Amino acid sequence: MAEAIRVYHAFRSPYSRLGLHVLKRAGLTCDVIPFTGPPDGIPFADPTKNAPKLRYYNQDAPRMTMRMGLPIRPPKPFDVDYSLANRALVAAQADGFGLDYAIAVSDARWGDGKNVSDLDVLKDAATAIGWRADAVDAAQSDDDVADRLGQMREMIEKDGVFGVPFAVIGDQKFWGHDRFDLIAETLAG
Repeated sequence: MAEAIRVYHAFRSPYSRLGLHVLKRAGLTCDVIPFTGPPDGIPFADPTKNAPKLRYYNQDAPRMTMRMGLPIRPPKPFDVDYSLANRALVAAQADGFGLDYAIAVSDARWGDGKNVSDLDVLKDAATAIGWRADAVDAAQSDDDVADRLGQMREMIEKDGVFGVPFAVIGDQKFWGHDRFDLIAETLAG
């Protein structure tokens, strides 16, 4: 039996989207964990706050997305409240739809330019993968989802996750969607 793959993912990151697509195309499954920021006391290296990094990001993200044959459309607005999408993702994971839901919402954001803080966008993503749209609404006030998010925050701390996408398999860590190819080469097939 293959070791479990934990993937830390952020809807804000186009690279998170690409990493999930790599795993899905390789036929791998994983637990998708919303990245709610680096461990306490570790600064977040926000590419939108660093002009040279942002210029590179604006060049590289489309290049890598097109290389994978995926559509790309910059989301408007860019920064939104991701808590609704994260809560829905936690519920989707519990129902066995985590990877597919994370991809559907990421594709809505980065492929279609949609606002993933809009519950209708999140419900459309649920419907598209065969998950219940009403589960998205229910997740927003579910105490179990809130508890699970707290546990996931502890996992971020324990695993020392500093950016996304980030995968953990046993004691091995992989940062960046391009490293997910190593996971696929090693575990797929």
